[in-house]
Amino acid sequence: MASIERFATLLECGTETAWMDALFQLGNDYGFERTLIAVVPDHQTSLEQAFLRSNYSPNWRNVYDSAKLVYVDPTVTHCTTRSTPLIWEPDIFASKQQKTMYEEACSHGLRSGLTLPFHGANGELGILCFVNDVMPGRRFRREALQAMPDLTLMRDFAFEASLKFAKPSLQIPSHQRPAITSRELECLKWSAAGKSSWEIARILHCSESTVNFHFSNIRRKFDTATRQQAVVKAMRLGLI
Repeated sequence: MASIERFATLLECGTETAWMDALFQLGNDYGFERTLIAVVPDHQTSLEQAFLRSNYSPNWRNVYDSAKLVYVDPTVTHCTTRSTPLIWEPDIFASKQQKTMYEEACSHGLRSGLTLPFHGANGELGILCFVNDVMPGRRFRREALQAMPDLTLMRDFAFEASLKFAKPSLQIPSHQRPAITSRELECLKWSAAGKSSWEIARILHCSESTVNFHFSNIRRKFDTATRQQAVVKAMRLGLI
């Protein structure tokens, strides 16, 4: 619960600068010197037009953008087709062009990293990268795996907050909040507290299938792909 409360501060940032500073600080708190977040709002937007913010070296960003390395980068390719996290290892940079890119990135302090994809219900594609300059290997992988549950949760808060700046026209006015039932609200609150469908069913004295039915309706009403995304959106709207 402490992590949820901490990550929820991203939803409270009133300006883009404050949100960026908060996100970069959270990444640093988990031992990552560099953080990047990118959002492609829909299928019609090219990868080069992504809403992108990072504290990477400006020189590296200039090299990356001018050479259009977004179409070479294996971490981006992974995110366009997968939903699972990706730990950076030299082996994923397989082609000659990718190896050259990785060597150049290392010279700018981007040596080891963890990339988390995000796929929204409306076709949004998102990428969140946490990177540092330590040597890749068994120790980094172990530490990345230990941090992954928290960072995956942080990703959902970061992207929900980013939509305020990446897709301002899609923000939901408070008077147009999704109409949910009292039982659906209870399910959301217990899910935010970390309870599973089985545990929520015991608390609410109903079947697990009934809880899953409520969450199916919740995801539809909130226009989200997962229940965790629905919980984050509910928190942003002040419902829980």
